[in-house]
Amino acid sequence: MPQPHEIKITVTSALAEHPYQHHYDPQVTATSVLSDSLTAFGFTSDGTTRYYLFHDGHEVPPEATVGELAGHAKALHLKLRTETTNG
Repeated sequence: MPQPHEIKITVTSALAEHPYQHHYDPQVTATSVLSDSLTAFGFTSDGTTRYYLFHDGHEVPPEATVGELAGHAKALHLKLRTETTNG
């Protein structure tokens, strides 16, 4: 059962069949959400793919907190994006 102050995060990826959903404290950073969602989706970094979260038309800074991103909302929808780099 989520705590009253927690924010429901939904992360979707074009490469995953189902979204990742979890409740987080507002102080949790985007880095933690990204790490958890990659684990849930079964994605591993191969050194040539960069994974990042996308919200409201912008890349989410790793140090941004869930609370900063959600504002007064009780839920937040993020998209997992990938970028292939030439390693």
